[in-house]
Amino acid sequence: MSADQTQAPTGQLTVTVVVITYRRPDYVETCLTHLRSLTTPVEQVVVVDSAPAGDTASEQLVAERFPEVEYVRSGLPKGTMPEARQLGFARATGDVVAFIDDDSFVYPQWRDELVKPYADPAVAAVGGRAINGTPGEEVHGVDRIGRLLPDGELTGNFAADPGRSIPVDHLLGANMSFRRAALAEIGGIRGNYPGTCLREESDISLRLRARGHRLVYAPAALVHHVGAPYRIGGQRFDRRYIYYARRNHVMLLARVYGLGSPLLRRYTASTLRAQRAYVGEIARIVAARADAAGRTPSLRRRVTAPLTVASRVAAELAGFLMGWPAAIRARAIDRRRGVATP
Repeated sequence: MSADQTQAPTGQLTVTVVVITYRRPDYVETCLTHLRSLTTPVEQVVVVDSAPAGDTASEQLVAERFPEVEYVRSGLPKGTMPEARQLGFARATGDVVAFIDDDSFVYPQWRDELVKPYADPAVAAVGGRAINGTPGEEVHGVDRIGRLLPDGELTGNFAADPGRSIPVDHLLGANMSFRRAALAEIGGIRGNYPGTCLREESDISLRLRARGHRLVYAPAALVHHVGAPYRIGGQRFDRRYIYYARRNHVMLLARVYGLGSPLLRRYTASTLRAQRAYVGEIARIVAARADAAGRTPSLRRRVTAPLTVASRVAAELAGFLMGWPAAIRARAIDRRRGVATP
């Protein structure tokens, strides 16, 4: 990264916003309308659309209503969110490249608040707060925002408001930004995080942290993340989501820290402990023992809970086991591309 880029005043930094979308033109329209309403406009907006060939809704919308926006048809299959981000990054010209989802609607001061932490040349990435409209979200997990824990797990809590900018280990994909030079330095955005595309944004963040860069969470850089319906199959937090959460997490830790890393070993242990806890919960319910709040499970709960919990265990274990061959393949791809880590 050049001295000019790292030490330019934040008021002189140019910003590119990349919006990724898949078959949600109504949300894209609202997203772009909010970007138009920023107090300080951004210099470039790129929409990357992964809708299949023949689906022209987003393309027509951008061309007719937002002619200033650069529209990219990815040509990629569904479940390739990081690859779509990379296409947008390849078109970016700004000193800072910000990524938001099509269902993330920025507040007027978002751009100004997002670039403030870049006044520190050691800062390579800044993420903002994404509110969901959930009661108490501003205080939930406020002391555990964006952390990589010793057991390899990640905390989220990106709707929490600590009242100031704080250092973090990783960012939320719906509201994150990077110095373009720093992202180029690590080889751009790595793909191969399929399914619900979980952990793809954490891959970028943890690689930057491994290089010694600082990441900052700036809660005043605010978006409303409305959580639009999926268009790639399944529902949020269903068994498919759980499967890919485990699979992609194994791949994340293996790609960033190595197959034999202590973090991955500890994550393996914590995963197995979680499954034992689920089995213990099944035993408690079937035996009609009261929970910590003194509530005794109903007959219906005793009948349905074992199948519900067992399906979760099956999804988690399957995802965890499939993460290992996926990690080996991904590391081989990374080596060929020259972006391998330990």
